[in-house]
Amino acid sequence: MRRALFLGIAWLPCVNSYAFEVSGNFWEAKQATYHVGMSGTSPGGTSWNTSFKRAMSSWTAATNFEFLAVDSFRDPCSGRAKNGFGDNISAVDFTADVCGNAFGSSTLAVTLTAGTCLNQECTGSIKIKDADIVFKNSEKWDVYTGPRRSGVLDFERVALHELGHALGLRHENSNPAIMQPLVTDTHTLQADDINGANVIYPGSANIPLGVTIGSIYGVNIVVPAASKISGPSNTVNQSGALISGDTSLDGKFLDMYQFTFANDSIVDLRLNSTAFDPFLYLVRISSTQDGIPAHTFTDDNSGVGANAQILKSIPAGTYWVGVSSATGNQQGSYDLSLISANNNPTSSFQAFQSVYGVNVQINPNPSIAGALSSSDFALNGKRLDLFQFTVLKQTKLRVDLSAALFDPALIIARLLPGASATMQEVDQKLLLQNDNFGSGLNSRIEQSLSPGNYWIGVTSANVGQTGDYQIETTVVLP
Repeated sequence: MRRALFLGIAWLPCVNSYAFEVSGNFWEAKQATYHVGMSGTSPGGTSWNTSFKRAMSSWTAATNFEFLAVDSFRDPCSGRAKNGFGDNISAVDFTADVCGNAFGSSTLAVTLTAGTCLNQECTGSIKIKDADIVFKNSEKWDVYTGPRRSGVLDFERVALHELGHALGLRHENSNPAIMQPLVTDTHTLQADDINGANVIYPGSANIPLGVTIGSIYGVNIVVPAASKISGPSNTVNQSGALISGDTSLDGKFLDMYQFTFANDSIVDLRLNSTAFDPFLYLVRISSTQDGIPAHTFTDDNSGVGANAQILKSIPAGTYWVGVSSATGNQQGSYDLSLISANNNPTSSFQAFQSVYGVNVQINPNPSIAGALSSSDFALNGKRLDLFQFTVLKQTKLRVDLSAALFDPALIIARLLPGASATMQEVDQKLLLQNDNFGSGLNSRIEQSLSPGNYWIGVTSANVGQTGDYQIETTVVLP
């Protein structure tokens, strides 16, 4: 069994505008454990261990890779004398050199990656077994967020960078990323970093993998890897920071996250920060990204001290969680936690029987999971489900229908003005149908819709087909 050794390095600050780059190396278990037992604290009072573990947690929360910490010291240079391959135990510390070799004059830290080769010639990727990290102890370090400070380096953003090398990423030379080769004002993981990690360590194809989406409000929305909340109980932790480059709302910086709850739930949402007075938003959104007033909540000081907390019973649906400050221009790091438990074994969505004999569920959610069953209404031998939603202003929507067990067919119909539960008439001028989108069997309709009430119809291309399906509605931005 042949082994290989690789180095990943971070360079001294110099701004440069350098898509993700993967090394091909990977941890087979999608997981790495570090011994974290450095001595001392930063000049700002944060221990090096706390900062390093926070960087580990950032990668874990945002991607399909997991970093674990053991609270004990271990020499990262153990087994690395004379360019050795390590001891298969990953560790971190400040050192005077790179395990016997000199640091480069502009080098801040080095990740020493070793593992087993995947071919006899050892010319390709490796399965990583050890990824020790050493920080140059002659540099002036501190822990802070925001723009770079003259003469002092932020330990945590360099740790984020080195941990990116540890999980298998190379330097990124094109897009904004923590993996850029030069230290910049970026101090948190970016979409490029997250997407790169999730290419190496893919998860379920149906789960958004830490991506960022646009919104009709001009605010970018982060969809964490663990954004699908399916119960019966879930806990999601997310760390971040308000910075001067964030979107501003009412003169206050704002970060937004999206979560989708498959069931009615009790949710305990907490926002903590020692850097600013937190302000928290929880907003249910419709398929057109409009906020639903009945399920819009805010909080300033319900948490411990000045921290924010929202504890609510909410219906199944998609929600935006907003992180901001109580007063303007406040910046700094924060921790967001979401704890939820299923609250209602049956759906709380209202339904009515249409004049056509089909039951219609009033469901504004952009993500809908359902199933065609033998007990559903049949039209010409094909089962049919209907969902009603409302468009408040002219909006271009993309509706995708997917199914694994049958060939799905999608229908979108506009109801004529004045339609009610007892009187519905479909506008024949806007009756859209699609069976096969592209080369696959799934269906898609993309259309600009005027204000009004609409039905989404789910049926099958062939008689008698049943099975689970998924509807995903996306706003198409200009």
